[in-house]
Amino acid sequence: MNSRWQKIIQIMYTSDEPVTSSQLASLLQVSSKTVRNEIKDLNDFLRNAKAKIVSYRGIGYKLVIEDEEEFKKFLQVHVKLIKPFLPTEPEDRVRYLMEKLLLQSDFVKMDDIASELFISRSTLQSDIKTVRRILSKYHLKLEQKPYYGIKVLGDEMQIRFCISEYIFNNPNTSLDQTENWNSILSKQELATIKTIILSKLRKYKIIISDISLQNLITHIAIACKRIREEKVVKMVKEEIKELKNHKEFIVAKEIVQDIEKQLHVSFPENEVAYISIHLQGSKILPPKLKREEIKTFIDHDIQKIAKEMIERIDEKYNLHLSGDDELLMALCLHLKPAINRFKYKMNLRNPLLEEIKTKYPLSFEAAVIGSEVLEERFQIKIDENEIGYIALHIEVAMERQKKIRNRTPRCLIVCASGLGTAQLLFYKLKNKFGNDLNIVGTTEYYNLNHESLKSIDFIISTIPIKEKLAVPVIHVSTILGESDVKKIEKLMKKEELMIDQYLRERYTFLQMNFDTPEEVIRFLGEKLIEDKKVKDQYIDSVLEREKFSPTSFGNLVAIPHPIEPQTDETFWCIVTLAKPIQWGKKPVQLICLLNIDKNKRDSLKPMYSVLVKFLDNVQLIHRLLQCQTYDEFKNTLKNYK
Repeated sequence: MNSRWQKIIQIMYTSDEPVTSSQLASLLQVSSKTVRNEIKDLNDFLRNAKAKIVSYRGIGYKLVIEDEEEFKKFLQVHVKLIKPFLPTEPEDRVRYLMEKLLLQSDFVKMDDIASELFISRSTLQSDIKTVRRILSKYHLKLEQKPYYGIKVLGDEMQIRFCISEYIFNNPNTSLDQTENWNSILSKQELATIKTIILSKLRKYKIIISDISLQNLITHIAIACKRIREEKVVKMVKEEIKELKNHKEFIVAKEIVQDIEKQLHVSFPENEVAYISIHLQGSKILPPKLKREEIKTFIDHDIQKIAKEMIERIDEKYNLHLSGDDELLMALCLHLKPAINRFKYKMNLRNPLLEEIKTKYPLSFEAAVIGSEVLEERFQIKIDENEIGYIALHIEVAMERQKKIRNRTPRCLIVCASGLGTAQLLFYKLKNKFGNDLNIVGTTEYYNLNHESLKSIDFIISTIPIKEKLAVPVIHVSTILGESDVKKIEKLMKKEELMIDQYLRERYTFLQMNFDTPEEVIRFLGEKLIEDKKVKDQYIDSVLEREKFSPTSFGNLVAIPHPIEPQTDETFWCIVTLAKPIQWGKKPVQLICLLNIDKNKRDSLKPMYSVLVKFLDNVQLIHRLLQCQTYDEFKNTLKNYK
């Protein structure tokens, strides 16, 4: 494809309106006759691209594309001026725009960007709106100046944090993937920075994680580029004076001195302070320190904050975490560098975030509640990456509890046909389940009301019991068939119990049509308000929780819920959608709205455990999405192996 054809396609592809032959002639600096001849030949060439240039008499030429994806593939093969990986999706274009605008100190013309991306100006304007929204989170803005273009304005430290977050601080970027770094520093300069940092960390016996090391290299590399462009971080003298009192400032100063010698960049004192902030926010303790040595690193204020976080979590979710000294110590050690990150709005990527949200939703929700204490104390919004790290510490604490509190399920046998059959059932159960089931005794049906069920997990009965009891009842045959054994096994695992107890036909809606998460939440919330199950502020509470971190966990599933328990019982509201919707950054087609009993929260752990087991199963989700009726949905959930 020759350069003139490329130019014609570029002009027409980025134009919302038809382009006249005289306009094209002017832009190409050729005659109108030449334009007509070129378009005729170009149309022959475009046959395989599923596109053609159509002439509208008296209006002009319009590029008509039959298959957008095929056409873009064609462009990538034949248009030499186009980038090898042209961003085509809105999300990819936004990332591309963020990179271009953040790494460019001068104005960039909108028309140049539109031509470069092969998009119309109106499409670009839509993408720019998203860019403005992202920049506003960092208190940055886009300045637009006629005849000059657009550029990013704001505090230099926030610009650098933003560069780190949207260009380098993502799971697919590492120092080995150098194509993203070419616009910052050369591979050799990056290697030099890494060597200098490691040398100083070893000298001063400072330990940081691999992720923190990459963050530090990234920020120093960005600092080098920005300083060369005469863009320097500003700090008040009091801040610098306070930072100078820490060991990290001395280390930062030595790192800078070596970088200045080898990379020929002059770092002002503000920049040394900036690097020391990153060191303070990254430092961790040596793993072999003894408990008493660790305690010397923890100050009273941090311990007070950590205790308040644990108490808040127990108050809301009753997880019995108070009194766990190991959790308290782990949280204190995490908070010490984290508080510096909060103070300076530093971003620390959590590579396990999605897995934590999916596998440990209860711990993540507990961490959300705990982070409220930090937000109140520091008057800032805690990033979900930080919440994920806190969730890991909570999950470890709950695993410790399992080992300490794990006990055998306890059951009571109810038999109407006398002691002999009760004893037969007793021994059959013992032979089948052995030490995995604790049978506390047998009783007749008429004496059941006089039995204390406080320490009983469930009842096994040879007769149907219609009364509603405080514990679940499983009806079996005296001879204990294979189907009876399976029922008991499921009940011991609490799976069938959870489904029967928490799934409600009135709040199960299948094959629905909604366009946004808010529509789904409002629909379910209004049903609950109408039934007087919740108060009017319920919907706002669920939407507020979504602001912390979207409750979409992958696998087409979202598990929204109010930020605090608001119902008098625990149950699920289910919605399946005819088509997926975007929920945060993930597509979602099955929504399970959790409603937790505000007065009784002891059963949360097994309920979350079963929920995760079901919702993490790709095949099961696929089958549930096909269900047309409540009974079909319930049976699919109960019978799936």
